[in-house]
This record gives sequence, C-alpha cells and structure tokens, in this order.
Amino acid sequence: MKRIHGGRAIVDIERLAIESGKIYALTGPNGAGKTTLLQMLAFIDRPDAGTIKFAGGLVEYDEKHLQPLRRRVVMVDQQPILFSMSVFANVELPLKLRNVKPAERKALVEEALRKVDMLAYSDALGGRLSGGEIQRVAFARALVCRPEVLLLDEPTSNIDKQHQPIIEELIRKAGSEEGVSIIFSTHNLQLADQLANRHLTMESGRVEHAKSRREPDKGSIY
Repeated sequence: MKRIHGGRAIVDIERLAIESGKIYALTGPNGAGKTTLLQMLAFIDRPDAGTIKFAGGLVEYDEKHLQPLRRRVVMVDQQPILFSMSVFANVELPLKLRNVKPAERKALVEEALRKVDMLAYSDALGGRLSGGEIQRVAFARALVCRPEVLLLDEPTSNIDKQHQPIIEELIRKAGSEEGVSIIFSTHNLQLADQLANRHLTMESGRVEHAKSRREPDKGSIY
C-alpha cells in the first residue's frame, strides 16, 4: 500500500501482516512514515494505492463501514487533544457514544483513571493539564473503550520519568493479559526490546527490517 504526499511516497509497503494479540514496536527516524502508517491502520487516513484488510475483511472507505471499525481500533496521538470539559467527562465520552449505562460508565472511567494515576484529577479541566497528564488521560480514554487494537504514537515521549513505568506496564498488560493487539511507535530502542513481541523498523516509508521473539502465531488481525 502507498500513501503519497507532495509527489513523495510517505508510506510504501508491499506487504505487512500484523498478528493478533501481539505487541509491535515501530521504530525509525523522523519522517520515516511511522505516524502515517498508524493513521492508516486506525482508518483515519487511507492509502492512495493498495488495500488494507482487517479481521479478514477488506476495508471499505465509507462511513457505514468505517464507523464500526473505529470502535474496534483506537489510536492515541503523540500530542492528544482533550475537550473543554473535566478529565472524567473526557474519558467518559466514548462510553456515552456507545450508549453504556451511567453506572457502568462511572465504574469503567474510575478504573481507567486509577490505572494511569489520574483519578485525583477527575474534576480538573482537560485544558489545564500538563502535556504528560494529557497523555495519561488520553491513554485512559483509549483503555476505557476496550479496543481490539491499540495504536500508540510515541506513548511515553511526553510522560515524566515517574509515570513512564505505569504506561509501560499498562501496554504490557493490555497485550499479554487482555489480548489487545498493540502497535506503538518509539525512538527508544530499549523500550521497544522490553515491551514488544515484534519489532518493525521503518525507513523512507518502507518497513526495512522486522524481528520477533519465537512465540506461537495467533493469526493476523491486519
């Protein structure tokens, strides 16, 4: 699949299979195409050429087909945006859109905020948080959706050292205990080796190198 911008192929991948229930690290220099690839896998962006399959079905780019897919796949940007409402309301919003009952919403939101050590900030306005706090709230908002696939763009880049282990452990647990398929981009090669079952390296829009630990294949999600 290809994504072209300004006459240049930002992403140019002949074939890429993503195994279900695995944690993938995506590394490479700035401008390699990591973020664009994640956006395409999140169905936010679309290829100019080629196709994407998800859970065995060909992705069709109309709202009728994309809306249910976007409920199954959640992406957290490197610089996520919170709405002008409380931290609690920001995390609760996707559950409201899914028509989850109020009592269940409350329990799920509190659990997610507790996981990222942000429960004490429930009533704080999203716009008054630090960059790292916003990142943690955005991570809680993603977790509360209970996605099948979680895409993370530089998930620890804005997190202070005190809270980085929290995010790292949540990524590890989501993959190993909850069976979520995770792809995270990072410049931290040590983090990639620690967390990932699979390691993809991008250069000039191409996946140049892939390595993996020896583990059973659970089948492909992409």
